[in-house]
Amino acid sequence: MKTLLITGINGYLGSELAKKYDKEYNVIGLEYTLENLFRINKKKYKVYSSKNGIEDSLFKENNIDLIIHTATFYGRNSETDNVMVYSNLLLPQKLLQMACINKCPLFINTDTILNRYTSSYSLTKRQFNDWLKFYSKTNKIKVINLRLEHFYGPGSSTTNFISLMTTKMLSNDPIINLTKGEQNRDFLYVSDLLTVYDLVIKNMKDFTNYEEFIIGSGTNINLKYILEYIKKETASISILKYGAVPYRHEELMNSNNDISKIKKLGWNPKISIEEGLNKVINFMKKNEHK
Repeated sequence: MKTLLITGINGYLGSELAKKYDKEYNVIGLEYTLENLFRINKKKYKVYSSKNGIEDSLFKENNIDLIIHTATFYGRNSETDNVMVYSNLLLPQKLLQMACINKCPLFINTDTILNRYTSSYSLTKRQFNDWLKFYSKTNKIKVINLRLEHFYGPGSSTTNFISLMTTKMLSNDPIINLTKGEQNRDFLYVSDLLTVYDLVIKNMKDFTNYEEFIIGSGTNINLKYILEYIKKETASISILKYGAVPYRHEELMNSNNDISKIKKLGWNPKISIEEGLNKVINFMKKNEHK
């Protein structure tokens, strides 16, 4: 059985990938800290810590055949720029270097669609992508870079936009401060996203050493439409105060959701935004707002 390393295995996407692949692969994980692994079965997966750097034992103890890198700090919990650089750039660069030395054949990176200057998060993610391109050209490792639109699903963290807004409206927060809501963004349901990883792994032999795909539903949805839909379906009495929050610098107003390249491999998303939102709302009603 081949060994799959998932970074951020306790994160929402990482844990979903672990559950998806643990019958097909020997799944191991890499997490910044091992203190609160609440999304995964700690007895099922061997998980290493990267808080003090990536130890040589990670590769010495495991013949790693494939890495899926999902670990990231978004800067949503007031992390400093130094923390963002360390976690989003220096740690994965070290992992990539070690993967090359130990002849790991495939590195799948989970990237962002955001402009590199939108935030510290997007800047560090795009800087790491520069290293991915460099290593793919100078080492015998294939790199697949997946630039994700906004993905969501039941059980995601409340830092996720859809989950956060659903939580607030189910709780009937008196006032929810928002931007003007003019952004038209692409939202992808998690089950559709998981099938992308299947597809790129299956087709890896046909790829050049560096391939990049934009991953989304292919359809832009207005943020105000989503917010009003959640409010209606939750019967919330919250007041949505549009315009109370300014747009970020380099705010993405319209997603560049050209997913034609991944669709050529036979992939198509199946879950509509309304169906996905209802799944999240129903999950929260059953599990968090009883």
